[in-house]
Amino acid sequence: MALDTAGQNENSGTGAPAGGGAPPALRAAALRPWNVLAIALSAISPTTSVFLVYGSGLGSAGTGVVWAFAIGGVIALAMALCYAETGSVFPSAGGAYTIVRRALGPVFGGVTVVLFLLLGLVSTASILVSSSTYLSSLVPGGLPVGWVALGMMALVTALSLGKIAPASWVAGAMLVLELAVVLVFTGFAFAHASAANAPFTAPAVAGHGGLVTGVGAAGLLAAVVPALFAFNGYDWPLYFAEEARGTRRALPRAVVVAALVAVAVEVAAVIAATYAVRDLGATAADASPLSLIAHQVMGPAGATVLLSGVVVAMFDTGLAANLGYARVAYAAARDGMLPGPVSRLFGRVSPGTRVPVAAIAFLFVGNGLLCVVSSLEDLITFTGVVIVTVYLLVAVSALVSRVRDRSLPRAFRMPLWPLPPLLAIAGVVVALTRQEPRDLEIALGVAAAALLAYALCRNRLPGRAGPGVTPWRLRACRARSRGRPS
Repeated sequence: MALDTAGQNENSGTGAPAGGGAPPALRAAALRPWNVLAIALSAISPTTSVFLVYGSGLGSAGTGVVWAFAIGGVIALAMALCYAETGSVFPSAGGAYTIVRRALGPVFGGVTVVLFLLLGLVSTASILVSSSTYLSSLVPGGLPVGWVALGMMALVTALSLGKIAPASWVAGAMLVLELAVVLVFTGFAFAHASAANAPFTAPAVAGHGGLVTGVGAAGLLAAVVPALFAFNGYDWPLYFAEEARGTRRALPRAVVVAALVAVAVEVAAVIAATYAVRDLGATAADASPLSLIAHQVMGPAGATVLLSGVVVAMFDTGLAANLGYARVAYAAARDGMLPGPVSRLFGRVSPGTRVPVAAIAFLFVGNGLLCVVSSLEDLITFTGVVIVTVYLLVAVSALVSRVRDRSLPRAFRMPLWPLPPLLAIAGVVVALTRQEPRDLEIALGVAAAALLAYALCRNRLPGRAGPGVTPWRLRACRARSRGRPS
């Protein structure tokens, strides 16, 4: 049975009377629940996440990175419950954007749109740059990392432009491989654990000259945002609400399952890797600490096989991320939340494949440029700050929605309310205070500029509860008022 598409269309602005002249929409019932869960787990990608951000966490928190991932895991599970409940109330391809707009109003919804467009332009690039970096390490003499990442982005774009069902099966197949990769690595790392390491009781960090000292709370909290970046993606089922089969309860459950799997697998991998560290100073200073650990616990041949799987896993994550970000841009444009020409361009899908072609092309141009000109570390830290800013908006929306919209049906209700959103808000705020001022200034500056711009245009935006007035809806209403078919 198709997922309550009538209710979705009312919420998201895609509804149209029969024969109303609406342009093609996303393909309904194109994905089974398993396909949606596979895309979500691919977007999180435990393998990608651990290999992408472990070095950043080890550098700032030392062996205390295990505490950073544990704290981040608790926040991620609390956020997953917020996404699941509010996503069941406001199902739409807009996901987080729709949640914030319907709960907090179009101005804050607009801020979320801008942040998501920014994420769409940097997160996929960061993942593919990392993938090409690992690939380069496997090739004698290396490869031009930026240009290889650009080539990967072109392939991701080609797959994104096809029908969603085949792309989901590709993502699922690569997901099986990457889960095997991270579980094998975890097993080898635990088998080579060192009794000299005590990350839970005596976390330590390597300072100048390799001197090992204790790490304080500030260092641990600084690594929480990279950890949250590692868990990010469990909300991805929401972005395929208009293309999924099943009941309205299926997608919220997929959000929670994806978060549970990600937290369990990633925390286990981080604990295993940290216990396997032989020389903290040398490992933290290495450009790819997990690659170093893999060589130590698996040998050169085993590490080569492992890193080959990491390259595939990261490409899979880039594909899943691109699919979701394109649908956010499409939903925002369709709802009239972007400037007129942009809305008309991004708010349409191709008649054949029924995917948002213009939004996908936009993501290719932005990510392709960053693949060539940006550093990996800059992309990771900045992306993490933007992600947790979106988390803050969604957590507040979960509180407001439960109180103000309590009469609306909820296919999923979070347990222990209001603890999850309050915990998420507190964790996100504390973590943000420990980030680099430059990243905070840019991210919050973008959010403030978006807030001002949407506030000035408030009278031309769709209402909090109502759908956007897209051009075809306006034409249909005018035609009906004149007594002729639209």
